[in-house]
Amino acid sequence: MDQLDREACVSARLNRAMAFFLYFTLGAIVTYAATDWILNHIEQTRGKRFAQRNVIFFIILFVLAMLLMHIINPVPKSLSKSLPAAHETGESVR
Repeated sequence: MDQLDREACVSARLNRAMAFFLYFTLGAIVTYAATDWILNHIEQTRGKRFAQRNVIFFIILFVLAMLLMHIINPVPKSLSKSLPAAHETGESVR
């Protein structure tokens, strides 16, 4: 019985890992395409290309990637509760 439980646990972890891998891969493809579309749309609205197009592309990609990671794998509640917020510690946020 113990061996079956262990195999079931390993199988469940493997399935979850494969799901995360699939979500992150598909999310990366969508994020890259969305970044390219957003940048092209901004440049069309502006009427000319940016001189530092690569930097702007990276900034947009970075923001979308952070949002994607938070959606796919949010911060666990146990970790977020253990981190004090700035207003709780008396620190000012600037």
